Amino acid sequence: MAEPPRRVDLRLTIPAKAPFRELAVELADKFAEYAGMSPQRAPDLHSAVEAALAGTSSDTIDIAMSSRGDELVLTTSASSRPTTFSLSD
Repeated sequence: MAEPPRRVDLRLTIPAKAPFRELAVELADKFAEYAGMSPQRAPDLHSAVEAALAGTSSDTIDIAMSSRGDELVLTTSASSRPTTFSLSD
């Protein structure tokens, strides 16, 4: 997929119950693909999003993702610290 022309941000607040959790994971996967994440790195992000969503007891889930250069930064309401992923191998 083509590299986006500028920094890309995604912010999402969704209900914490099914099927919205699965939708959030799918959306995170697509965002990573659009941001240029290699297919080899994608499972790491997928697992991190699933774990973050499973770790919340709130009625809603907040997810923020940003691509900056060769990094993708994930922040969720379930964690106070952002997680950074390399977009390349």
